[in-house]
Amino acid sequence: MHDISLETLSNWSKLGHRTAIGETLFLLGKENSKVYVATADLTPTARLTHFLDAFPDRFFDVGIAEQNLIDFTAGMAKEGLLTFAVGLAAFIPMRCAEQMRINMGYMNLNVKAIGIEAGVRFGPLGNTHFAMDDIAVARTIPNMTVLAPSDPLSIYKAVYAAANHSGPVYIRLTGAPGFPILYPDDFEFVIGRAIEYKKGRDIAIISTGSVLAAAIGAADLLEAQGISVRVIDMHTIKPLDTAILDRVFAENRLILTVEEHSNIGGLGSAVAEYKAGIDQTPRQIICGLGDSFKKVGSYDFQMQASGLTAVELANVAMANLR
Repeated sequence: MHDISLETLSNWSKLGHRTAIGETLFLLGKENSKVYVATADLTPTARLTHFLDAFPDRFFDVGIAEQNLIDFTAGMAKEGLLTFAVGLAAFIPMRCAEQMRINMGYMNLNVKAIGIEAGVRFGPLGNTHFAMDDIAVARTIPNMTVLAPSDPLSIYKAVYAAANHSGPVYIRLTGAPGFPILYPDDFEFVIGRAIEYKKGRDIAIISTGSVLAAAIGAADLLEAQGISVRVIDMHTIKPLDTAILDRVFAENRLILTVEEHSNIGGLGSAVAEYKAGIDQTPRQIICGLGDSFKKVGSYDFQMQASGLTAVELANVAMANLR
């Protein structure tokens, strides 16, 4: 792995998660000649031109054919290559759910599928380009690991962790250009082990993806009112870190799960499923995109309308803290 400078992280933050993923794959490709990247007509869009220019024999663009993308990368993985399939989260895994279920999950092949522009970042393009249900689909596939990194360095760490993990992985990327740097310094990223970003005894906010920034902002607002808030970066949705959840259930009075995903089938559902088997746990509020199609509007509009801002999350916490 490389030491990623704060200047590089700032540039990735300014340009968005596509640049972070494209440059990370380039760095990984320099280190490992078995790394191959394929995409579905997103070579410049996903910022993969640097990888293409450096390793033209290890890059493929299959066109607008996400199902073929998964089959193609699975075939390469079958030959012992470390393959990354990059597509829009609105189409991966939805359009190619069967291919991911059979060729990644059932065959347990070493394919890493990356969904860019997850959630509602494509606001003006409408619901055909929103990915509000991709976690729900991916985490039901046996053998599938599901990651949702929160910031530029977290993305870099997630890709390297996925590369060192044997088996299929889905990496979900959210956040508009300018998404904040939450980890300016090096940190340990372990699949299946959440990060306790802040300690607190009253409320636990468990978040995943770039909306972690809003969760941290909500915690700051609540703490200004004398409320102690624990913030957890649940960057791995499958396998879930149940050890940290056991601590939350024992030590906190209220749980908010925060995600840029449908309220059904995502992080909130995963936490609730585990929580259902344990007696005397705190109340859980699921904060997400709800269960409805969205009006067309900017990314900021979508997040505001869904209540996924620091102010709205703090208000929900205050209203439900007993």
